[in-house]
Amino acid sequence: MSIEVEGFDDDFLCSVFDYLVGHESKAKAFF
Repeated sequence: MSIEVEGFDDDFLCSVFDYLVGHESKAKAFF
């Protein structure tokens, strides 16, 4: 996955970030 793509949907990235924060335990396991 490359974030260097021009026109990348920042809102989508924020949504994913919020999801990870909302599921901190899963985020820690993922990372």
